Amino acid sequence: MNDQNTRAGLPFGSWPEPEVDDQRTIAEINSRRKAFRIVARIGFIVAPAMFFLPLAYPLLGRGWHSIAIVCMTAAWAVLVSASSFAAMTYTKPGGHPWVHQVWAVPVAIIAMFPGGIAAFALYGSIVAAVHHATA
Repeated sequence: MNDQNTRAGLPFGSWPEPEVDDQRTIAEINSRRKAFRIVARIGFIVAPAMFFLPLAYPLLGRGWHSIAIVCMTAAWAVLVSASSFAAMTYTKPGGHPWVHQVWAVPVAIIAMFPGGIAAFALYGSIVAAVHHATA
């Protein structure tokens, strides 16, 4: 028997095996997508916690604290980042999922401005309401 492949004219030991490469690529993509899904889920849980848990501080009568405002403002950036990771899970196979980070970083920075205003207004109104209730 001849050591040549009749279709490609290649020696027997150098036959290309695209199925093995394709399977490895699919496995790598699925592994990354699973990681993106996990990070997105964690972000969607952490962002509301970062926004609402600091509200317990003034509700317990502790008054005004600026770290709570910073935490509540950062929650908006975490939410945008979680959305980006969720979008990465739906990129087509062979696509570039990291492209979503190109828009996520500037959007997260921009989202912090209205997030900061919302955090300041909500936190301030709770502090004022607690102060008037106790006075």
